[in-house]
Amino acid sequence: MAEQGNHSSVEQVMQMIHDRDWLPLMIDTEQPDRIQRQLLSSILSSQRDTRFGKKHGFASIRSYEEFVRAVPMLEYEELRRDIEGQEHTGDTLLNAEQPAHYVQTSGTTGKPKHLPLIRSALEWISRYQGLFSYAQWSGVPGIYDGQVLVIAGQTVEGHLPGGTPYGSMSGLMNDGLPQVIRQQNILPDGILRVADYRLKYLRMAACALAAARLSVLATPNPSTIMKLLYVIRSEFALLLEALVAGPRHPIFSHGTAWMEPIALDDGRLAYLGTLMGHASTIDLATLWPDLRAVITWTGGNCAVLIPKLRALLSKKTAVIEMGYLSSECLGSLNVDVRENRCIPTFQEHVFEFIEVSDNESHRSDPLILNDLREGRKYHVLVTTRSGLYRYAMNDIVEVTGWFNGVPTIRFVQKGKGVTNITGEKLYEHQVVEAIEAVLKSMEMAGAFYVMLANVPAAGYVLYLEGEAAGETVEGKIDQELACLNVEYQAKRESGRLQPLRVVPLKPGTAEAYRTHCVAKGQRDAQFKVIRLQYTHDCSFDFSQHHR
Repeated sequence: MAEQGNHSSVEQVMQMIHDRDWLPLMIDTEQPDRIQRQLLSSILSSQRDTRFGKKHGFASIRSYEEFVRAVPMLEYEELRRDIEGQEHTGDTLLNAEQPAHYVQTSGTTGKPKHLPLIRSALEWISRYQGLFSYAQWSGVPGIYDGQVLVIAGQTVEGHLPGGTPYGSMSGLMNDGLPQVIRQQNILPDGILRVADYRLKYLRMAACALAAARLSVLATPNPSTIMKLLYVIRSEFALLLEALVAGPRHPIFSHGTAWMEPIALDDGRLAYLGTLMGHASTIDLATLWPDLRAVITWTGGNCAVLIPKLRALLSKKTAVIEMGYLSSECLGSLNVDVRENRCIPTFQEHVFEFIEVSDNESHRSDPLILNDLREGRKYHVLVTTRSGLYRYAMNDIVEVTGWFNGVPTIRFVQKGKGVTNITGEKLYEHQVVEAIEAVLKSMEMAGAFYVMLANVPAAGYVLYLEGEAAGETVEGKIDQELACLNVEYQAKRESGRLQPLRVVPLKPGTAEAYRTHCVAKGQRDAQFKVIRLQYTHDCSFDFSQHHR
């Protein structure tokens, strides 16, 4: 009866979202240019009396074209002083109203970035989550009939000197889920705030094991799912022992970080007992037979893990793209989860695009949504209600098609995911494509790797976890890169670029790398492997992990 009641409640909420938000969105997708221009006019009007608005003449701007002429493209460091100044003084420097929250992320200078969000922007996150939940519910039958596991960052990680809280975007998104879905989450409040990295994962794994009817697993990065499965496999006996012992077990009663008992029925306990003998090879389909969907990033660097993830799932389990999301803004909405078609969030953010060119020193003029072309890649600029104006996201997206009058996009890579030792301008997506092709041919798909550009040595070093090394693999990857990048080929043939070198790494290096990056400030739930870096930018010491 409780399950029927929950099903009915979800259906009622989804019907409300459909009528209130989904139908208006569908109407707006037929006229995105008009919506974008209206949104820009509204932003300029509301911010005209800020110091930034006065400086750039917001009151006299009447069109997008005038806005482009009046406001230069900006990066965070050019806005930092005003963002921090408004927080410290309360003066309306960038925003006509004081931000209610900041999203914290790493900055290029080493000092964290704090991206402001006004109250209406926080409210919009909830509307966004409602729309996305509706797309999931309508696209995957029964997706919310069972339990939900959402692994996200913390909404509040601290407070700035002015008293305003800051935290992660994934935490805000988790808070923004419809209440009827949030109450199905199996993770107790506070579990993600546990500072001890191992203890947090043990507790999450225990909660996950106890969930007999898990129907949705959601987290931004698929590597988090792989980590969770690794903990379940390697600590299965300990986790089962803890579930039987209950709140007295050290996993749940460690120090002051006490945790509420987990409900575990006899049927689930008996089922887990049958898995004890082959826990080291258990997959997600066996753990959760009713799992309808995994919601995560499938593009960019994360694409490397998706084949491995799919192999762990039942064929009936959908893998849903979470969308182009960042600390600055929720950049796209997946409106068709069966085909993973994501549209820019044009109702909330003003978008501009600059086509990716081989000659990055001579960029083309910015384009609007209507100007984009399928198959082309673009740098992204956004203007938000919360004080970011013509903000350079340092992201590259590709147009994959159209949804009514709106282009569909997918994230390709960070804009700075490019190295250039001798003029080859090697892109991260080219590195991933080349290496994955070779690893697949060697049946090593899903292996951990990072390629570093060594400028003084005029060459690249690929650090690869596994035994695949030597002239054969080096030559194959070198050849693939040459096929994908003519400048790389030319520089290699001329001898200006030295041959690729592959260094095999010990088992466990991937986990050591992740732990290092989290300790340096990356959020665990949003952890990303930067596959292509300069040697001088990489703080991880690979020399300690050579095979």
